[in-house]
Amino acid sequence: MKPSVYLIFCFLFLIGIRDNVIVVLSTDLHFDSGVQYEYEYSTSMAVAPISVDFGEVTAFTMLAVIHIHSLWRNSQQEQLLHLQIRDLKLIPNSSDSTSTPLVLGDMASGSEHFKEPFLVHVHSGKIKGVFDVSSDNTVSLNFKKGLVSLLQIQAQSGIIMEDDTTGQCQVSHHTSGDDIIKVKHHENCEKIMPDGMMFANQLFRVSSGGSSETVFTMDGSHIKSVISEELRSLVLDEHPTVGIHISSRQFLQLLSTHSGPNEAQGALQGVLSSLKAGYVNHTIHAIPAVRQPATNRYSVPKILHRLKAKGLHTQSATVNMFLQLSESLRNLEMAEIKNIFKKSHAKFVPILIDAAAAASTPASLEALVSFINITNPKTSPLLQKFLYACAFSSQPSTHLINIITRILTHTSARWETHEMALIVLGTVIRKMCSADMCHLQEVEHAKRLIVKGLSASTEEREIKSYLLALKSARLPETVPVLLQYIDHSKSLSSIVLSALQAFPSQYITKEVKEHARDIFTQRKKPFPAPVRLDAAQLLLMYDPLDIDVREIILKIAEEKPEVSKFLTTKIMSMLQSDSPARNVIRTVLKDPKLNNYFHLARLGCSSSYAGLMTENKNMVASYDFEFLFSEAGALKQSNSHFYTQTRGRSLPLLQVSLETSGLDSLFGTEATKGAEEEELMAGMSSMFLGVQIQPIVFFQGYSDLMIKYFSAGEGPVNIISGNILVLDHRQSLILQSGLQAQGVFHGGLSVDVAADLAFSLFTQESKTSVDNKFSLVVSARAEVDAPLMSTTAETVVKMDPSVRFVTTVSFYDTPVQYCLQLIREPLLYRERVSTQVDIQNRRKLGQQSKRKWTLSGEETALHRDNSKMCRSLLNPNSK
Repeated sequence: MKPSVYLIFCFLFLIGIRDNVIVVLSTDLHFDSGVQYEYEYSTSMAVAPISVDFGEVTAFTMLAVIHIHSLWRNSQQEQLLHLQIRDLKLIPNSSDSTSTPLVLGDMASGSEHFKEPFLVHVHSGKIKGVFDVSSDNTVSLNFKKGLVSLLQIQAQSGIIMEDDTTGQCQVSHHTSGDDIIKVKHHENCEKIMPDGMMFANQLFRVSSGGSSETVFTMDGSHIKSVISEELRSLVLDEHPTVGIHISSRQFLQLLSTHSGPNEAQGALQGVLSSLKAGYVNHTIHAIPAVRQPATNRYSVPKILHRLKAKGLHTQSATVNMFLQLSESLRNLEMAEIKNIFKKSHAKFVPILIDAAAAASTPASLEALVSFINITNPKTSPLLQKFLYACAFSSQPSTHLINIITRILTHTSARWETHEMALIVLGTVIRKMCSADMCHLQEVEHAKRLIVKGLSASTEEREIKSYLLALKSARLPETVPVLLQYIDHSKSLSSIVLSALQAFPSQYITKEVKEHARDIFTQRKKPFPAPVRLDAAQLLLMYDPLDIDVREIILKIAEEKPEVSKFLTTKIMSMLQSDSPARNVIRTVLKDPKLNNYFHLARLGCSSSYAGLMTENKNMVASYDFEFLFSEAGALKQSNSHFYTQTRGRSLPLLQVSLETSGLDSLFGTEATKGAEEEELMAGMSSMFLGVQIQPIVFFQGYSDLMIKYFSAGEGPVNIISGNILVLDHRQSLILQSGLQAQGVFHGGLSVDVAADLAFSLFTQESKTSVDNKFSLVVSARAEVDAPLMSTTAETVVKMDPSVRFVTTVSFYDTPVQYCLQLIREPLLYRERVSTQVDIQNRRKLGQQSKRKWTLSGEETALHRDNSKMCRSLLNPNSK
């Protein structure tokens, strides 16, 4: 090789070829023997609500002088470094120039953790161990580990796995002049502790993320300075303005070098043994600090006093009280909780039931069961309240399963309560299975209880209740059981088909589809139109086949007007959506024998369509509406489904199904020729947040209708009311500086959903109104612990949405007219953010700000044809 070529090669090798994955910078990054290095060290930390500028709320800065010298080394690039922290000071708020630094080393409670030096074992730029004499103070030990992480340098550019305070992480290194830059994204770390306690069945979810960048400025083979900046965040997925940012900055600057002690000779273990202090070896990983549960802030008398003093005058006040109570009850014993129930006024018992069920500890659940006395039939209203609270619990447990099975097997409650317990048991089973607890003995016993109860039932009322329980449980192994009842009566078939539509596509087998085809085509026996259309929908939802889509379109021309109109609008709605059937429908409709006026141009009032309620960058709220009318113009069935989508996750909000029969005779019309005479009936089934609500019957039979028609002041029927814990997320974050942050997200929802169905024989009009009143309170809080102090930031959001869904149907003229109204009331949004610093248990209040605004109410425009009918029906004199 020519000398010039050789010199160029050596030059490129030493400075690094930036485009290559591996670049060798130096093989001797070290601290010299006999030299003491004096560094200035500082670490600053800020914790703030997302909506607040970090520059305004830096919580503290810690300053120190660090003395480092080499105690030992060998020929394999191993070194044992001796570090001493001097003049450790704390500035509580670096943005406040009047803040007086506190010398932590002079404080009796903190001096012992920083007096003694500590040792660091380094091998080829990696920290292999940290030796410290104090192992009983996690916060100070982690602080030291965060400091020495700034001494961890890799001599190669590229991506490697590296251990640091946060865990084992994938980091990238590259060079720029005299700087070595290290970048880490926390999603690429194998964490040393779980992400946190977040239950699998919550409405809201929290995401965490973060990254750090460390810049080493080198002076030859020595560290001249290090700057490390880290940003971590905890954010509510559904509302990204609710969350916490945590910023951490470390700085290490070489001040001077002096002559120091010479390195010891011999083996590493011998050197360690020769030291007088008893050093304990630790990994570079920070030790997760186990925080003691907060002592209960409120004694039993104080809880009762708060209830009496504050009252429950508004829904948001109710939610606040519910969240405080559920947190307090978690730390109480069974006897204390029972005492609270006994001493409380009757009007406060419902919220206490919600709070105790949300706390979901064995003590709170057993106290509830004992207070209610589940063996007494007179306590059915309280028992039903308790069961619904269990259905919405985000913390399903074997204890909860046992209590519900106890209610089913050892009570003499009326059948309605028994049915509710079955439905709730199915819901809890589903939640347990979604949390990977399906294999537990208690869950298996509960499954068998439902299946055996179904097989032993002979009355349709009992069979219906057990099928609703299986629908709520959503167990794949029960699909064959459900199929045994798919072609029974109208009500049973409807439950089975709706249950099957909730399963993932892999469980909708050929056998399931064959049953659905038999029902839709009526091969074996006739079925009511609503059942047939449910079967058609199942065929269209799951991996639809060309032959099924073709069969459904062919049937359109053979059906009666209302059924054919419903199928036509269903096909067209799917064609305009992202439904799995969309491409298959488009392919089938290329056939001109099917895509023509004869098949697809149908007259009738029935319809099926979907649309958007609201849309922004974080969330999409949608609806699906289906309406089926009889040939005489009476409403037979309506389905309304509201849901949101956020970050690829679909959240079911409210699903309401209204079913009627025999209404044609009420308005002077005749039943369709050849149809069986139907019993006069109107009922409603609903699901809220994915939980099946016990079906209600408005009336059954003509005499029942007349009794309720002439009963004045009966008012709407309550579907569900109560308080739900929608968010309970607790997470610990280890920062690169070694400090530990605790994030807590808490959210409660107050619910009041009522439905009213009114008929006017005089005007030949019916009106269904579903009023949905909610109050939501969500808080996000983060606290960071440092030696002798902590800092906290919090965001609290409150809102009270209210939505009414009104269906008005007029039978006075033909064709029948109907109007759908989705009315959103004005919404008041309130937000409070605050920061706070605690030093040696002396509270120092930081900043606090509030803001609020009102979103105006509006009526959502649903569908063009619907808008025309609403104008005609509600404003007959308007042009």
